[in-house]
Amino acid sequence: MSSRRLPASIDPYKFADQEKEINATLDLEYLDRFRQELASDKGEIVCSIKGDRVEDTRITLLELSLKGKVSLVCQGCLEPFEYELDHDVIIYPVYSEEQMERVPDDGDPVLVDDDGLHLKSVVEDELILSLPAVPLFGECEQMEAYESGELPEETVEQAEKDNPFNALKDLKFD
Repeated sequence: MSSRRLPASIDPYKFADQEKEINATLDLEYLDRFRQELASDKGEIVCSIKGDRVEDTRITLLELSLKGKVSLVCQGCLEPFEYELDHDVIIYPVYSEEQMERVPDDGDPVLVDDDGLHLKSVVEDELILSLPAVPLFGECEQMEAYESGELPEETVEQAEKDNPFNALKDLKFD
């Protein structure tokens, strides 16, 4: 099944039992929450959702694959750049928080309500999570200011000397 939109919701257990698959090409304009993270709403995401069950445990899972190019704003130079999005994840639909604890570590548990699994919300959540926390491109990726590491060590004497409140300690109050 290929479309420009996703079904509003599905019963993930029937979907997995029947080994169904959804293939959709989604316009960024359709993805309201995800679009807010982008520099432009032009483009599309190729989405594939396949239902399956783990053979030995019969746990229901959905294999979600998201691919496309999106425009992000570089946080170093504030210029837009193209970002290649390629995100694969396993979704384990569950009906309670107790079931969440029994989900295998290789995927993400997603709470299903009485109406079923809301695919658009799940897809948008995964798209947002697939974006870099601090988008950087080109020369900005190479800048030392963005590298993580240990902070320089400071002695107690140096910290006390640099303390701006040291000038206040000599003030006397009656």
